Amino acid sequence: MKFYHQTKVLGNLLHCCQHGTELGWLIDPEEETVLIVFPEQRVQLLRGDAPLPVLPEIELNLTVNQLFGWLSFG
Repeated sequence: MKFYHQTKVLGNLLHCCQHGTELGWLIDPEEETVLIVFPEQRVQLLRGDAPLPVLPEIELNLTVNQLFGWLSFG
């Protein structure tokens, strides 16, 4: 079931990019990865100390590891 749900979310992100969304993140806590969806359906898989892209008007320096550090509950 996990694959189906991620595929559905990725499909939604790609649809949004086709209609003007500038950036999308698909966060996978099990794999501790972030799939980035850019305009024109370009995708990139990030992990570890890779910096996460943000929109130009947002001042944020955040790595994948930092994101999962924030999201951990334990």
